[in-house]
Amino acid sequence: MWYLIRTTGLVAYLLMYGSVMVGLFSQIQKRKRKKMTNTLHVHEVLSNWTCILTIAHLALLFFDTYVSFDWKDLLIPFMTDYKPLPMAIGIFSLYLLILTWITTKLRKQIGIRLWRVLHMFTPILYILVTIHGVWLGTDFQKVILLLMNIIPFASFVWMFLVRHDEVEKTQQSPVS
Repeated sequence: MWYLIRTTGLVAYLLMYGSVMVGLFSQIQKRKRKKMTNTLHVHEVLSNWTCILTIAHLALLFFDTYVSFDWKDLLIPFMTDYKPLPMAIGIFSLYLLILTWITTKLRKQIGIRLWRVLHMFTPILYILVTIHGVWLGTDFQKVILLLMNIIPFASFVWMFLVRHDEVEKTQQSPVS
């Protein structure tokens, strides 16, 4: 069971990383007025699979024999006796993921402007999930897991800064 719990969490993390990176990359290309074909579809598919595997990760925790979790431990922050802070970070991440996913599905109904504001929480979601995974990872001492968390996180920060720089450049109007 431990392998299934860990694997669904890690794969969900990597899919979310891919989704975030595709989203940031497509925004950079959009600002450069480059047409990106299929990136929205890839971004959405990665997001959908992130949600599916996150729900599987959560559901599998109910069957963990090492730590007995009940629904309050997994859905209400700080209710568990098992590492309450990193577990709470995971729960807050779950709620941000659900908020992002639902508002994306309803973006036409809620309006693009509100959706964009809500979608700006995605970097916070990614950071929280990274902290949750690093803090709770029982096999964190292994170099491969460290690289799986540090390299994506560093590239995420770089892409976010590039996107932020591109947004600032497009907002500055040239002086005539």
